[in-house]
Amino acid sequence: MKPKELKDMPLNDTPYFDNTKWVCPKNFDKKIKGENALDNIYIHDVTLRDGEQTCGLTWNEDQRVKIATALNEFGVKSIEVGMPVVSDENKRAIKRLVKMNLKSEIIPFARSLKKDVDASLECGAERIVIEHAVNPYDNEYVYGVSSEQVIDRIVSTIEYAKKNGMKPTFMGWDTTRSTFDYVLNIFTEVAKRANPHSMVFVDSFGVASPFAIEFFFTELKKNIPDIPLEFHVHNEFGLAMGSVFAAVRAGVAGIHSSINGLGERTGNVATEEVAAALKILMGIDTGVDLTKIGEVSRLVEDISKIKVANNKPVVGKRLFWVESGIVVDAVDKLNEVGIEPAMSPYLPSLVGMGEIQIKLGAFSGNASVKYWLKKLGYEANDEQIKEIVDIVRQEGRIRGTLLEMKDFKGIVEKVL
Repeated sequence: MKPKELKDMPLNDTPYFDNTKWVCPKNFDKKIKGENALDNIYIHDVTLRDGEQTCGLTWNEDQRVKIATALNEFGVKSIEVGMPVVSDENKRAIKRLVKMNLKSEIIPFARSLKKDVDASLECGAERIVIEHAVNPYDNEYVYGVSSEQVIDRIVSTIEYAKKNGMKPTFMGWDTTRSTFDYVLNIFTEVAKRANPHSMVFVDSFGVASPFAIEFFFTELKKNIPDIPLEFHVHNEFGLAMGSVFAAVRAGVAGIHSSINGLGERTGNVATEEVAAALKILMGIDTGVDLTKIGEVSRLVEDISKIKVANNKPVVGKRLFWVESGIVVDAVDKLNEVGIEPAMSPYLPSLVGMGEIQIKLGAFSGNASVKYWLKKLGYEANDEQIKEIVDIVRQEGRIRGTLLEMKDFKGIVEKVL
């Protein structure tokens, strides 16, 4: 059913409204979206590598394979599966995944060391991420190398991987706490001398504002126009998704993210948030099946034993619960004229999260009670409905929680 439109605002056949979503019309203005934004951006999922750096978390061989195959079915372009040099168990898991010939690329992670590349080669991998710090203080005091030595080390490792038939991605971490001139020099020299398959700019500690991120990627693209640029960001100040949007405006090709936002400290930007937000808010396709988001999130939650917050964006269990009587009334009235995503930005089914659930408690009203009376097959007059509403509200306040259905049935049967 198409909604009956008002003259002030079209809804039908627009990018901001359909029977599953209703978002901001201005999002899709080219000036807002960004002249350099791509129509398709790929997801490089890091749940199995950077996600495992969540304090106290470790994946065993079968868990690594299980999550990777789920990510493959989900549709991410590439999966960063861990460091084979770390353990034989990692190696076995990566070997198994490589032999499965999945649609998603299986990409081991390596330091800028030949022995790390060799460990990945032993697994049969064709792709690899090669990382190094791009910050003068890290390089001087941790690695004991000058910027020239850093460039030589990165270039030689990339060339070694290419010589052995691999497609290497260079990942420069701790870039945003460095001066941009230092970062730009290393990135441009590595691009010129080694020509990696892609390059990753990393806000390792989530310390750059989205405005700074847009500047960085705009300048990187000017200086490195022919190599795809990717973005890896942590969520220290809750700005990770904002920074992703900023990178997208500047023309980034790929985003590194993890399921449920797993990762060190505050974690990485969440894969489910990236996929949903880019598609729903900007019309940008990441290649993933949005309807599988809930399923993949629950799998990782079960295996990791790290619970998702009830109000977590996209996959929180209470996102689509409605208690307020005013809201339920608005939902009913808008639904009647064909506007299904009435009081939420999108329907839960769009991201595999079931249906909107009308809950009963201290803030319930006539609309909520009528909804459940009809659903359960009860009939009541206006006076009885008012009495039921009053008791439901009183019980909700006394209990300090939502009512279970058995409690509601008890109230109804007592009144009727």
